[in-house]
Amino acid sequence: MTKKKKYILLFFLALVAYAAILPVRGYDLKIATGLHCIAFFALTLWALWKYDSQLNPWGIILSMVLPWFPDLVFRIYTPGTTLSSLPATALPLQAILAAAIINYNRKLWLIVLLGAAMVYGVTEGQHQWYEWASYGINQARPSCLATAEVFNGEQSVSLSDINEDYLVLDVWSSTCGACINALPEVQALHDRYKDSNRVQVASLFVCYKDETIKTALEIVNKRGCDMPVFAVDKSSVILSECGISTYPHVLILDKQRNVIFNGSLEFAKRKLKSLDL
Repeated sequence: MTKKKKYILLFFLALVAYAAILPVRGYDLKIATGLHCIAFFALTLWALWKYDSQLNPWGIILSMVLPWFPDLVFRIYTPGTTLSSLPATALPLQAILAAAIINYNRKLWLIVLLGAAMVYGVTEGQHQWYEWASYGINQARPSCLATAEVFNGEQSVSLSDINEDYLVLDVWSSTCGACINALPEVQALHDRYKDSNRVQVASLFVCYKDETIKTALEIVNKRGCDMPVFAVDKSSVILSECGISTYPHVLILDKQRNVIFNGSLEFAKRKLKSLDL
């Protein structure tokens, strides 16, 4: 087999590894990223070992990296939230580099260091990046929603009239599949605090076109949830003050209804824990 054919073979194997794991992203991005890291680390290490004396090592690494170029360009230059999932592309590229480093420098401390970096990146690092990329700018907004109103199905209610010290609002819309899938998690958070007089966890539905709070109740009930449901129009001051134009968003408001958290459900749970709630 000629060198050219060997490079093509390696590229084909890398492409198959990339494509085979790609559908898992639709179910769990973290798992898919972890599988891609493992697959490309092992494949790169194997290729460097097998063809060490036959092919240029940079050519081998390039063969591993090529399938990721379109993905990387897409996530960097496509408007929207694709930048928030950049680690799904960057971490497997790091795994390829780590395999190359270990192949030529097999010191135990380096292997442990690179392994720990990969594990952190796939787990906590991805979460931290997603939170910053998706909500970082909005988290800095000093918003007070004391005069904001929501509709509870019967009348408009001022947020300042709600008795609990802290108010957790899961802001969502009917077109957000991730929001609807997360409703049971919001319900679980509500159940955790429902007997407390300090925290109220509620669903805040954003109405578009001819939608009403009934639209939200139908969706929530189908998911087997019974948490409080509020509704606002898309022109609500809550959305404009908190910079919300995409969903999901979770807000935590203190007693004065200052926004003390604006981010994801996962990090909202961490915020509540930090408040000893």
